[in-house]
Amino acid sequence: MSDRHSTFCWPNYVNEGTLSGGSWSSELPRDNLQEPIFAEVAESADLNTASTQFDVTFPRFRTVAMAALAQHNLTVAARWRMRIFRDTAATNEMWDSGWRDVWPAVYSSSELNWEDSNFWSGKPFEEDRQDFTPLAWMFADAPQVCRRVRIEIDNPTNPDGVVRIGRAFVANAWRSQFNASWGIQYGLDIGTTFETADNADETEYADPKSARRTVSLDLSHLSQEEGFSQIHAMMRRQGLHKEVFYTEERTPGPQSFAKSFIGRLSSVNPLTNPYHANYTNAVTLREIL
Repeated sequence: MSDRHSTFCWPNYVNEGTLSGGSWSSELPRDNLQEPIFAEVAESADLNTASTQFDVTFPRFRTVAMAALAQHNLTVAARWRMRIFRDTAATNEMWDSGWRDVWPAVYSSSELNWEDSNFWSGKPFEEDRQDFTPLAWMFADAPQVCRRVRIEIDNPTNPDGVVRIGRAFVANAWRSQFNASWGIQYGLDIGTTFETADNADETEYADPKSARRTVSLDLSHLSQEEGFSQIHAMMRRQGLHKEVFYTEERTPGPQSFAKSFIGRLSSVNPLTNPYHANYTNAVTLREIL
């Protein structure tokens, strides 16, 4: 299968895991990484790499394909690393991502001028980070059946003096044998409201809200096993309140960064059996901020 293929990741095994490692604030503790409200951040004690790491140990073997860090304050210079261990003691390492950039290219060359210092890298300028939803993610080369995952962060020049993370996400990944049908819709749900003044001009005053990304797609060629063991199971288990990570491209880049987010199912649509040996389902996700 090509790298460009609608992929769904769930459940978030951080919820059931035991967190350890690093040095974290008592007021904004490491356990906040398990909070589903992204505003409840975890804050490191300092910027030492020994302080900004954490481990997730699972109560039983879990299949891990990817990890993500949401609502973070990591700068353009930040790097991170994921290591996967088969045992709870972290002595049997199965996979090591090596150090990777937290921020990938978010601009394509057509958006930049030749004179821009980031023309070749496509990375955001430090002052432009607020224009993008802070989300780092990576996929393992292959899913790993493991008991422990370690996340390490290297950002010694962060002007905040600490690392803050709103949510940690570690999950398995699934994509159907046949990709989503043509016609995927990427939208924005902007909840900005307006009040109108009681004057002749009816002056409008905006109450701006952040834009939440949405994606709507049709999985039109599912086998019975995919339909019930994956999509139907995802809807049953995640409901309308639990997280699902969605991406169309596993490798971070300008377009994939725009099309990848942690969201919730906006609705639970029926799994349909329109004809023999074929099932269909319409999926709609809305971003969590």
